[in-house]
Amino acid sequence: MDDYPIPTALVVSPSLALTAQIELLLEELRFKAVSFLRAQEGLDFLKGNTPAVIILDEGLEIDPFTIAGRLKLIKRLRDVPVVLLVSDQNERITITAEVSRVDHLIPKPLDRRRLKGLLRSLAHPGSEGGLVD
Repeated sequence: MDDYPIPTALVVSPSLALTAQIELLLEELRFKAVSFLRAQEGLDFLKGNTPAVIILDEGLEIDPFTIAGRLKLIKRLRDVPVVLLVSDQNERITITAEVSRVDHLIPKPLDRRRLKGLLRSLAHPGSEGGLVD
């Protein structure tokens, strides 16, 4: 049995299938997954909680780039990595993510191995990765 606290991951996506896929992966990596379908529910959760990682889907009703940028203005959440799931990863998306202070872009459909590697590194910070994983 580990003596380390279980990290929490906030997942906000309107897709039940995508959320379920991410939750299974998080469970495998010993994260506690907290999931919401709507952005406002996730923001309400963040009022009283500081997760180890925040995973946002670009399909949210509120622009996820705006959400990420606003979260990085909050001192308590500034260092929490924000992972954004995107269907099209191009130069415009990458630049917008950098300006919004998104930490990692992950293309959809999800590459399970790639996301798992990123989440593992976030759970055990020792290896720094770039914006595009």
